[in-house]
Amino acid sequence: MTTRKRREENRKAFRNMSTSEKIDYIFAYYKLPIFTAVVAFIVLASTAYREITRKTVVLYTAYANISVGEDLDSQLTDGYISYRELDPKKQEVDVYRDLYLSDDASIENHEYAYACKIKVLGAISARKMDVILMNDEALMQISASGFLKDLTEIEEADPQLYASLEPYLCENTVILSDNSIAYSLGEDETYHAETEEVVNAVDVTSFPMFRNAGIDGSLYAGIIANTKRPANSMAFLGYLQADPTGN
Repeated sequence: MTTRKRREENRKAFRNMSTSEKIDYIFAYYKLPIFTAVVAFIVLASTAYREITRKTVVLYTAYANISVGEDLDSQLTDGYISYRELDPKKQEVDVYRDLYLSDDASIENHEYAYACKIKVLGAISARKMDVILMNDEALMQISASGFLKDLTEIEEADPQLYASLEPYLCENTVILSDNSIAYSLGEDETYHAETEEVVNAVDVTSFPMFRNAGIDGSLYAGIIANTKRPANSMAFLGYLQADPTGN
């Protein structure tokens, strides 16, 4: 029997089958290609859905050595999106939460502090950190490493914003060069460093948004020096001055 006749007989036999027999036949002989097609469809559909629903990150922020409650966290993320009149379905603020920075090797969670430091370095290197909120200890470390932007530059970019922030700006030490490696290895008997003072942080402790936030001690905000989103970062500093109650 020729191949053509065999196919014709198979089609005729298939037409004469009942519905249940046809389903059994299809499943028995074509389940692999059907399964492959279904999997391919699911993969393509899920990929398309992720692309359609993916939000654009307009700002990367971080909380270092501070505890931020749910309400304040919402103000610092969703509140900023609303303040800028952006679309919350398409745009968002991404946050590095629960960072702990410390050079104290005696602390119990030294390993966690080291992991956080590596995370911060990685985020800054990838240019996925724009603004950081921190306490005194974290500010000292971040500033000394030269990671914070000189905020006097805001005056030229946005004189009005600079004027509103100026009373709260503070200078901090930036290490330009030092012998920390040689000192830690015992090659040098004393530590010495070349430093400079830079206006690189805003004391936001008294801002309305943080008055009743339950944050202990002083709170500072700084813009990461290599930010890819300087305009959004400056707008965020302006937003921090806003009164969430509308008063």
